[in-house]
Amino acid sequence: MSSQVLYDFDGTITSKDTTIFLLVALLKLRPWRFFVFMWFLCKIFIASENASKQLYKNKAIGYLIKDMCNKRLSKALKDFRNKVKFYYRPSVMTSINKAIQDGCSVLIVTASPSFAIRYCVSDLPITVLGTEFEKKENIYTGHLKSENCYGQEKVNRLNKWASSNKIKLNVQSAWGDHISDFNMLSLSANRYWVGGKQLQRLVTQRDPEANFIDTEK
Repeated sequence: MSSQVLYDFDGTITSKDTTIFLLVALLKLRPWRFFVFMWFLCKIFIASENASKQLYKNKAIGYLIKDMCNKRLSKALKDFRNKVKFYYRPSVMTSINKAIQDGCSVLIVTASPSFAIRYCVSDLPITVLGTEFEKKENIYTGHLKSENCYGQEKVNRLNKWASSNKIKLNVQSAWGDHISDFNMLSLSANRYWVGGKQLQRLVTQRDPEANFIDTEK
């Protein structure tokens, strides 16, 4: 039976939230959108809840890619990939490469836009399930195609992926950096939380049997 290994992206594979790198790279394509972009950026930074931050991140990304096609985004995506690679966690990348060598299906399940994360890992046999933006005739409309891939929606996407590929989920391990990943990590007996003391306190309460990778050591 085939098995899967699941990873969140920002804060798990990378050591920080990379959204700002993507936003800046996209803004460079059309710098005259700066002032509206700054309004979205303020909303992101003042939002108190993670779900609200995700909402405004998606609105900002949608605004910056509206009326664009993938070909026109290629320079921004290349800049984004070149920036992000310096923030990969070596230990997590080692686990990804081992999972690939062991014949596991490696999936990145992320609230980040799938078109950007897919570009980052295009040199590896990895499936990306992320937030999808709507296209009409290959042009982005700026709207989401479906629900933001966050929280329980990550599990919904995994179940849909398994069903469409006629695969029974057999999750060997799952990795995340935020308590919102709890439902996804619960799909595996081998759970890895990546973070600092604040996350560790939450994990100790909700998932005491999980593995914890302390990033503050």
